[in-house]
Amino acid sequence: MRFLFVDRICALEKGKRVRAIKNISGDEGFLAEIFPGLPVLSPVIAAEAAAQALSWLIVEARDFAVKPLITVLDEYVCHKHVQPGDQIAMEGEVESFQRESALAHARILINETPAIEINHGVCYLFPLSALQDPADAQRQFQHLCEKPFLTAPAAAQRSPLVREGAAPNLRDSGIDRIIFYEERQRIVGIKNITTTADYFNDHFPRKPLLPGVVIMDALIGCARILINRALTAHGWEQMQAVLVRAHKVKFRRFVQPGDQLVVQVQMGEFTEQQSMVHAKALVHDKVAATLAAEFCHLDRDTYLKTFLS
Repeated sequence: MRFLFVDRICALEKGKRVRAIKNISGDEGFLAEIFPGLPVLSPVIAAEAAAQALSWLIVEARDFAVKPLITVLDEYVCHKHVQPGDQIAMEGEVESFQRESALAHARILINETPAIEINHGVCYLFPLSALQDPADAQRQFQHLCEKPFLTAPAAAQRSPLVREGAAPNLRDSGIDRIIFYEERQRIVGIKNITTTADYFNDHFPRKPLLPGVVIMDALIGCARILINRALTAHGWEQMQAVLVRAHKVKFRRFVQPGDQLVVQVQMGEFTEQQSMVHAKALVHDKVAATLAAEFCHLDRDTYLKTFLS
């Protein structure tokens, strides 16, 4: 897991202000549970996202010669906690520059409502070349500023969390949040795509793209939630949905860090022994992937004999 908390820079006014976004995934390395079953991003770590957005503003303003390091912070205020499934916006503003320092402010917003504020931070401007290759920093900045293949929404949104009907453990499903559930019929979930995901180290270093198998895994994971809850509703709670076939699999668009994948699954045939679903993934209301899938329903012993013996 990389220590990067900016997925995309949406707007930048040189030396003055910046706006960026960060998607919060269930795979984040800094999740904590203040109450059992309610994971949130560590409120202090969340502030790092705002600080990193502010850092890019200052680095770019000084032509990649310095790196700001916060030495004094007048005030940190936390209004709301950040959950998996959230897309947060980070805004930073430089109040003044000195030769070796800068005075700045930053904040995190959810649905354009302040969640965390960093007020009156004094940043020491340390030589960037002592910390990293300035050319690498420039390339990273260019990637963050690249326009997405699809236009991102202007406001970072907190999707409604459907608690009734959500799976007990979404971290095993490839989904960060369930936003709609109709028993035995349909389910909609979201998966946040964040630059900290390990697979972006290799897929690909110069153009991070979400692997197609990860999209497919999210579709199948969401489908299993729908099917397993239907099995429980029928009194077959000892059964689990096991994928046996996927077909008509099509990947139509690239998915990048900063995107939010909306996963929609519709139930087709459903019996005690098997089920079929149709699923699609969308980014900004455009179809990114589609598939049809068939599942068998097995109890634990049958599963062990069939798939693990």
